[in-house]
Amino acid sequence: MEIDAILAQKKAIFEDFLSKYLKENNNGSGIFDACAYSLTAGGKRIRPILTMLGCEMVGSKGENSLHAGLAIEMLHTFSLIHDDLPAIDNDDLRRGLPTCHKRFGDASAILAGDGLIFLAISVISSSPYPLDVKNDIIEEIARTCGINGLILGEYQDIITEGKEISLEDVKGMHRLKTSRLFELCMYAGAKIGGGNKSQIDALVSYGTHLGLAFQAIDDILDITSNEVNLGKASKKDDTKGKATVVKVLGLNGALQWAKSATSRAISALSEIPGDKETTHILKDLALSMLERVR
Repeated sequence: MEIDAILAQKKAIFEDFLSKYLKENNNGSGIFDACAYSLTAGGKRIRPILTMLGCEMVGSKGENSLHAGLAIEMLHTFSLIHDDLPAIDNDDLRRGLPTCHKRFGDASAILAGDGLIFLAISVISSSPYPLDVKNDIIEEIARTCGINGLILGEYQDIITEGKEISLEDVKGMHRLKTSRLFELCMYAGAKIGGGNKSQIDALVSYGTHLGLAFQAIDDILDITSNEVNLGKASKKDDTKGKATVVKVLGLNGALQWAKSATSRAISALSEIPGDKETTHILKDLALSMLERVR
């Protein structure tokens, strides 16, 4: 199957799981509506798909990781809701729809983002995974998303606006705010699938470099694409003086950076004596991301 068909198939599996979760857990409140609105606003669902692939890579069924994939998508959605707020990036559109604060107001959007963090923990704690796996994933969530992870990366993104910053600093920031969630996907999927340390380490390395490539591509598209294709405002990075790979290296340099990070992600897969079919899917997924800027 072509990579687009495979990703669409896995996305459909996740969307069905998400739909069932929302129906079973709807408490009828406005805050739940705000959470559900942002969770169902579309997107490629790369993170839950990666979680499934990480599970398959170590010989288990991808569907076994759906709870973890949902939790990670909740964490990703929380970060988007808060990013879009007037105090941070002040965006009106996300995936072609009004952002959460535009639809429900600033206060409800803040609370919805907060609520999704705790829903993510609840999804893992109530999952069918063994207790030690639950504990490990929750610990990794805290490490990934806390003040030494995603939150720190987002903070650095804010305080470096309009400032000169080195490539190494940009790389460090992008690893925290983007790669860490990709790493979490691969870690959780492989952990649920019963992967050993060497498999998990190699998959996490894949997630690191895939995330760096992903963010560089986003930086490029912010300059070269438009609001219709992006589903959000374009050219905001340059206007706000954001620290990006494009700002440091230029458009062509950023593309070469993304290609190099993609190659490193693919190289990490060679260290895993895992499922060969899934290896090809992960490789093709990484390469397909580059197609967005060609």
